[in-house]
Amino acid sequence: MHILLVRFSSMGDVVLQTATVNWLKSLLGSDLRLTFLTSSEFVELLEGHQEIHRVIGFHRRKGEKWENLVQRLKDLHKNDPIDLILDLHGTLRSLRLKVSLWTIPALTVDKRRWERFLLTKVRNKFLKKFFEHPFFGLSPQVERIIEDFENIFSDSFGKKRTQSFREGPHDELTSLAPFLTTEISRPYVVLAPSASFVPKRWPVVSFVELSKKLLHETNYDVVVLAGKEDTFCEAFNEVSSDRLHQLQGKTTLKESMAFLSKAKLCIGNDSGMNHIAEAYGVPSLTLFGPTDPRFGFRPHGTKSRILEKELSCRPCSTTGKKPCHRERHFCMEEMTVEEVFKNVKEMLDQI
Repeated sequence: MHILLVRFSSMGDVVLQTATVNWLKSLLGSDLRLTFLTSSEFVELLEGHQEIHRVIGFHRRKGEKWENLVQRLKDLHKNDPIDLILDLHGTLRSLRLKVSLWTIPALTVDKRRWERFLLTKVRNKFLKKFFEHPFFGLSPQVERIIEDFENIFSDSFGKKRTQSFREGPHDELTSLAPFLTTEISRPYVVLAPSASFVPKRWPVVSFVELSKKLLHETNYDVVVLAGKEDTFCEAFNEVSSDRLHQLQGKTTLKESMAFLSKAKLCIGNDSGMNHIAEAYGVPSLTLFGPTDPRFGFRPHGTKSRILEKELSCRPCSTTGKKPCHRERHFCMEEMTVEEVFKNVKEMLDQI
C-alpha cells in the first residue's frame, strides 16, 4: 500500500505528524510505503526517517509553479501508484491538490477550527473548563489524528494494532532521524527564544536572565538556538561565559536538530523547537501565552511541562498571530524568571 501524507507547514506541525507516520507503519508493516509532501524548507526535518519512504518538497518560496508540483505527483502515481491521500493540513492549498489528483481516494483531517475559535471567544474561566472535556474534541494532536483516521482500519486486526500502539512503551509518539554526536561534550540545555509570531515569545530579556541563572546555579552549559532573522537574540551577547553557546543564525535546521537531540532539556515558547526536542525524547518546558495547550499542541512527553497564566483574555487567537490589545503583554510578562527557573531546576533534578 502506498499512502501520500500532505502537510505543508509549519515546522512543529510537520514534526507532530510523525506520530501518524509511526502509527500507520505499526499498523500496516513492511508492505506500507509512505510519501510525505511538505514545503521545501521542512524537508530536512523528515529526511532519513526510517518509516518514510520518500519526502517531496514544494519549492513555493523559490518560485516553483503549482502545475510543476502536480505533474511531479502524477509522475510518481504513474510509476508507484498512490492508494490513498491523507490530507493532514486541511487548507485550500491541500484541497486544490486533491482536486488535481481527483482519481486518488483522499481523507482530510478535522482541524477543530470551530472548537479552537470558540475557545478564543470565551472569557469566563468557569466556561473554559468545559473545553477540557472530550466532547469538544481538543485532545492532543498526536492522538487526535489517529482517533480521526483509525476507523478506516476498523477490522479486528487494525483495532488491536492501534490499541497496541497507543499502549506501547513509548510515550513520545513522534520521532525523527537520529544523530550520533554534537560538538559540545558537556551536558547542556537548549533555550529556544523564537516563535513563528512575536506575541508567542517570552521576553528575550527574561531568556537572558534565565541563561545567567542556569550558568551560575547549575553545572549545565546553555545553547541558544534561533534563526538568522531572530536578531533579537543578540541580547545574549551580553552574557560572558564560555559555557554559553550563542548559535543564533549559525546553524542549519539539520544542525539545530542535532543539538536538540543531545540536549538534556529544551526551554522555549509554543514553537517547533520544543516539538523537535520531544521527537528525540528530550523533555521540554513550553511557555504558553496567547495560544492554549487545549488547542492540541501541548507537549506530550511524560517528563515535559507547560507554564501558562490563567487570564480572562487568553487564548486570544488560534495561532498567536493577533497583536495583544492590552497595555501590557500580561500572558507572557507575568511568567517570572524565578518561576521558570524553579520548573527547570525540578526537571533537571529528575534526569
